[in-house]
Amino acid sequence: MNENIIYRQKGKDPYYKIWHTPHKNMIIYMYSDGGSIVCKEKIYPIKKGSLCFVGAEKFHYTMPDTPDSYERSKIFISTDELQKLLALLPENSPLRNVFNDEAIVYAHIEDDAPVEQQFEEISSCTNSEYALPMLYSCFMKLLILLHKNAGENVIGSSKGMYKAIEYINSHIYEDISIDNICSAVHISKYHFCRQFKKATGLTVMEYILKTRIVIAKNMLLKEKITITEISSRCGFSSVSYFSRIFKKETGMTPLKYRKNKNAGQ
Repeated sequence: MNENIIYRQKGKDPYYKIWHTPHKNMIIYMYSDGGSIVCKEKIYPIKKGSLCFVGAEKFHYTMPDTPDSYERSKIFISTDELQKLLALLPENSPLRNVFNDEAIVYAHIEDDAPVEQQFEEISSCTNSEYALPMLYSCFMKLLILLHKNAGENVIGSSKGMYKAIEYINSHIYEDISIDNICSAVHISKYHFCRQFKKATGLTVMEYILKTRIVIAKNMLLKEKITITEISSRCGFSSVSYFSRIFKKETGMTPLKYRKNKNAGQ
């Protein structure tokens, strides 16, 4: 059961400011205050007493204000297990449509006692006969809490960044300039660049490039098209520039990344 629960972990996240997917559906519970969870659609606050469901295929990264003292608990469940769990619910249950491997759901829980209790129970379960049922039970209870308390949680000035992020994502395959973004969201360039960096931990162009690399990774693994075509589709001006940025982000060329990942499947 140890691989399905990380209880009261403290310290810097290995994926600090790095786009990634958890590969399993994850619920994270935060004990720390300050910082952000950044995904392609929204920016959520790292706030004590908050829960966040992150789907197995949802790209995101965490950016706590004090990464070395960042404290959280996590519980994981595979997509197959999640589907089995949701199949136990009535067909008209809204949870079936809300939670999937592409979802992110955030909620601040005012009374954190029931949340902590679920993590304590699953972390203390060592008997394999009861481990999986306990995991299912705790995960379901946490999903219900998330659904019940989910709302539009935002970080003050980050509200103004939502439209900017939406604009970037809808134009990610095109030639995007900061001037275009500022014009679309009606904000001054100086104010926008400062607030974007504060909200995401990245400059605007860093965010755009990292997002394009995430898309390119998926294309390399799932689509049988050339690297030249992937480079063009992802908005890079040349294959050489794409390859240079890709290697900087991943440590390998696009061709090597495709070969290594496909060989491991």
